[in-house]
Amino acid sequence: MFPHPQDEDYNRFIRAILGTQTVYTLVLDEDVAECPSTEYEEDDGEPVPVFCVWHERAAAEACTAEEWADYEIEELPLDFFLHEWLVSMDQDAVLLGVDFDPELYGLEIEPVEVLADILDAAEQMQCTELIDGYGELMNYRLEWEREMAGQKRLN
Repeated sequence: MFPHPQDEDYNRFIRAILGTQTVYTLVLDEDVAECPSTEYEEDDGEPVPVFCVWHERAAAEACTAEEWADYEIEELPLDFFLHEWLVSMDQDAVLLGVDFDPELYGLEIEPVEVLADILDAAEQMQCTELIDGYGELMNYRLEWEREMAGQKRLN
């Protein structure tokens, strides 16, 4: 639930992307900036993939070094990020890396948690009308919460 009392950087990320309606990532051809999780493993012991995003262009640009030196910054409209990225990432069981620094340190979080926090923040900031398909995304979130609580999915 938004805001997170222990993580003001994450709260700033959520507020910023709602305000600008933009998320930044790094891409090379069809590849998106990705690194292995340092916190979570797949069932086979391999690290879960973490796909990185930033709330500001400068922070993304600061990470265009070493393995990501040839990557270019791509702006993602918030609606595309919500519908295409977060929902797909949740279904693929991968993580989102929020505002990683040049040493690839940052928050690793489940995409649907970010979705829930964006929806909560939009409600608190009274700007839900800025999110296309707000009701559909809220239903997806509620279904996920039911599943996590051990309840049966409705559809």
